Parts: sequence; C-alpha cells; structure tokens
Amino acid sequence: MSATCRVLDVLGGRDPRRRLRLVQWLIASAVYVGAASLLITGVGQGWMNTSALLLWLGFVFAVLVVGYVALRSGWTERFRDPSVTVWQLSMGVIAVNWGYLICGPMRTSALFPIMVIFAFGAFTLRWRQIAWVTLLAVSSLVAAVAVRTLYPHWVPAQGEVPPLRVDINNVLMLIVVLPALAVIAARLSNLRQKLRDQREALSRALAEVERLAVSDELTGIANRRSMRGLLEHHVALSARYETPFCVAILDIDHFKAVNDDLGHAAGDEVLRAFARRTSETLRSSDVLGRWGGEEFVLVMPGDLDAARRVLDRTRHAIRNGCHPSRPVTFSAGVAQHHPEESDDNLLSRADLALYQAKRCGRNRCVEAS
Repeated sequence: MSATCRVLDVLGGRDPRRRLRLVQWLIASAVYVGAASLLITGVGQGWMNTSALLLWLGFVFAVLVVGYVALRSGWTERFRDPSVTVWQLSMGVIAVNWGYLICGPMRTSALFPIMVIFAFGAFTLRWRQIAWVTLLAVSSLVAAVAVRTLYPHWVPAQGEVPPLRVDINNVLMLIVVLPALAVIAARLSNLRQKLRDQREALSRALAEVERLAVSDELTGIANRRSMRGLLEHHVALSARYETPFCVAILDIDHFKAVNDDLGHAAGDEVLRAFARRTSETLRSSDVLGRWGGEEFVLVMPGDLDAARRVLDRTRHAIRNGCHPSRPVTFSAGVAQHHPEESDDNLLSRADLALYQAKRCGRNRCVEAS
C-alpha cells in the first residue's frame, strides 16, 4: 500500500462515503488556510490587527476541529445529511463576514470565499436550506457593515493600503478560491455525466422491459399478452367498421419428439426458425405471436380465403427451413370472427378446429364452423 493510501486511511477511514465527506472538509480547510495566510501577511503590512486575527483564527480552528471529529467518528451519520452541510456552510458564512469586518481596506477580497460556500451547497442542499444560508449570508454581512458604520471604535484600527496592494491581495485571494471552485466544478461535471449515463441506462432498461412485456424472449415475436391486446383491438374494429379478420392457432407437429431426439437446444432453434420463416411469409398486416410452448397464434385481416392462402404459403416455407435433418410441419385451426363475437369465443373455436386437425392426422389446417 502506498504512503498516500495509508495517509488517506488514517485521515478518512476505509468507508468510501465517509472518506468523500472528509475530502470535502479538506477542500474547505484548504480555503480557510489560504485565507488565513493572506490575513497573517496583513499583520506585517499594517492592515490587519493581531488581536482581531487571533480571535478569527481561533474560531476557524474550532470549526475545523469540531467538523473533522464529527465526520471522522461517524457521529454525523445519524443525521439525514451526514455531511452536516448546512452547519458547515453557516460557519463558513460567519467566518467570511467576520473577515469582512476585520480586514479594513482588504475587506472586499474577504468576500471571495463565499463563492466556494454556495458551490458546496449545490451538491446536497434543498431550496429551503439554500434560502437559509443565503439569508444568513446577507443578514450577517449587513450586520458587519452596520457595526463598521455605527460602532467604528469596535473595529481594530487599520492603516492605509496602496491601491496596488489591494489589487495584489484580490488576485491572491482569487488564487486561493479558484482551485477549490475548479475541484467543485469537476465534481459537478462528473455527477452530471453519471446522471446522463444513468438516464441512458434507465432508458435502455425501460425499453428492454417494454420489449419483454410484449415480446417472446425466445423467438422475439409478440407474446401471449401482446396478442391478447391485439385481438381485443381487432374485435373492437370489427364491431365498429365491420372489418373481417381471422385467427389461426398453429401447433408444431410432434414437437416433443424433436426435444427428445435432438435435445431442448435444438427444439429452441426449431421454435426460433419457425417464427422467423413464418414471419417472412406474412403480409404486412398479419401478426404472429407465440401462444405458449410450441403453439403460435396468427391474426390475419380478411376472410377465410385470405387466411387459407397465408397458411398455405407458411406450410411450404417452414417444411424444410426449420431444421436441417428433419422436416417440420404444423397443424392449424382457423376461425373467422363473427359479428358481436368475443375474442375468447373466437379463440375457443380456433382451438377446437386445431384439435380436429390433430385428430385427422396433423399437417393440415381445419377451418372452424
């Protein structure tokens, strides 16, 4: 294990979520340290009072120590937000506006870290929490301005600073703040990419669920549920527009022997080939679905003559095209929908015709009376 990993284990522990929260604490600490370094240099330049700086440093140190101990120990994990984001940001707001109060001619640059505070809030805060932090930031800044205006003797005396020194300090404060903002922006970018990837994966999963809901997993054609819906649709159209349609139930002859002699893998291949070859012979308006096992349902607009032609084409297409070593045939029962007839009754008539086809020797189509 590398020295870096050992340090991370000591500082952040092995829990990845706790370690992530401590990384965020570390980013905030880096901004605090950078701002404190600039304030310390101000003591020698004459615009920062030592006593005021020590009080501010004591507050910041206490906030960082309490935050680290609470996060590292796991004590905050009892809360809804284990990162205690609102508390951390509120302490940051107080520190920023306190810095504004004591920085004299450099007070404008003391406000720069407020950008980091609100960037952190973009990760987890709800709008009410963001409103609270915003209210705290504005009200505490107004209070700092009021103290400077109404009680100037409360503010430590500070000397004049050349404009160039003010500009340099502003640049240095940006150098402290911008890396933290860049890290936060990179994390937000990664989160957006993860969300996009998750959305795409979810869309693919939903599409697959929808496909499986209406498609047979083995053959890829419509499943029983889908065919039920299609039958109800055709019955409704027939009742409204008197458009004829037929339903055929197809059963592969001696399919059990295929499984017994060649194995279930060969049987599955026969089912797939049967569905594929049959679909190739159909008209664009015909729909084939797997009803269950080796049974298929075929819905065909038109009368019995049209259905008969479709089934004849199918019989010739599948005979030698489903398995290389044996011919495949099917028995079928076909029924034309009667006015006001339910889909269950239509299927029942087609099913009776199918059993008649089997009793008569199979490899034939029987039309329901």
